[in-house]
Amino acid sequence: MERELTCLIVDDEPLARELIKKFVARVPTLSLLGESSNAIEAIAVIHNQQPDIIFLDVDMPEMTGIELLKSFTAARPQVIMTTAYPGYALEGFEYDVTDYLLKPIPFDRFLKAINRVRDRINNATPFAQPAPVNEPAAGVKKDNPARNNKFLWVKEDKKMVNVNTDDILYVEGMKDYVKIFLSDKLVITHITMSRMERLLPENEFIRVNRSYIVRRSAIRAVNGNTIETINKKEIPIGISYRDSIKDITKD
Repeated sequence: MERELTCLIVDDEPLARELIKKFVARVPTLSLLGESSNAIEAIAVIHNQQPDIIFLDVDMPEMTGIELLKSFTAARPQVIMTTAYPGYALEGFEYDVTDYLLKPIPFDRFLKAINRVRDRINNATPFAQPAPVNEPAAGVKKDNPARNNKFLWVKEDKKMVNVNTDDILYVEGMKDYVKIFLSDKLVITHITMSRMERLLPENEFIRVNRSYIVRRSAIRAVNGNTIETINKKEIPIGISYRDSIKDITKD
């Protein structure tokens, strides 16, 4: 008898998750561990539950499916990528994904992907767990595999915008949204400041108060407890962040 395989669905589209859940329910030897609407949330589930299969969407905000694949340092669960964009297939297979399903996914193609998993599962080695990503306590920074990325895909209105972190001057928080001030435009996206801080390269950006993250090279001057950026924006330095600012002025 074939052993039961555990599954995790990672997709930001509710309808796409529902379809895969129905497909999993139709296969007696598959067991659904859960679902995640974003890759960052999925990291903790993978770390704790170690699924056999991940149904992984490619194009997601904050952290893409490809970026999640890059976070693994050794063998990992079998990955079946799901997307509406065939152009991602080549890059996915470069990371040794088991199969690539193009949306809308027919059930017979889903079964073929599961059979490919079974062909490989007996030879798979235990996978290395990515570090779990949680909201950090005050003053505590967590490592994140996305922090070295030069490009961030963020959602603005109904479109996805590719932001080059080299173009960011500073980020201003507004409750659950942030304003990303670029050298030539402004992008507003739905994300918390704590997540935005984790996504930006740590050695290139610094948090100066609860509401602002500034690119180090965009700081023109430090005037007492105020930062002046190269576009003449003055930003107050929070009390708990003053030591960090002192450290960078000593570089």
